[in-house]
Amino acid sequence: MEVVLALGICTFVLVALIGLFSSGWKMGRESEDQVQAANLASQIIALRVVSPTNGPTTTAAIPYTKMKQAYGNAYDSADKFVGFNGELLPDAAGAAYRIACNVGTNVSTGSQVSQVYLRLTWPPQAAATNAAGRYEVCTYVLLP
Repeated sequence: MEVVLALGICTFVLVALIGLFSSGWKMGRESEDQVQAANLASQIIALRVVSPTNGPTTTAAIPYTKMKQAYGNAYDSADKFVGFNGELLPDAAGAAYRIACNVGTNVSTGSQVSQVYLRLTWPPQAAATNAAGRYEVCTYVLLP
């Protein structure tokens, strides 16, 4: 009788521990995804801080041609994708994230500062509203 009771208690404890491990593993994965997105967003923004008005026009995640224009959507279409290298891709195949970006000057920043809002969502195949994860950042870039 005592052996059966001890086995029951051990089983209960083991099931609880397995549940904790799986939720810890899931939280660790979500944290890793957030860190990767934050690093990529930092890399994308750093490119524009270092070189706000020149650079590649077709593959840069934040087009420099939009930096001095009125604040608005940086892309002609809503669906843009970015790879782990920070360059725009034509579709979700091979993309790391779906990207949205608003950029430009406005009344509160003046003509010498560009406001940049960047949103990365994943997986890239999912619409932004159905994404498993998202990272957003808003910053300002001094223009020459």
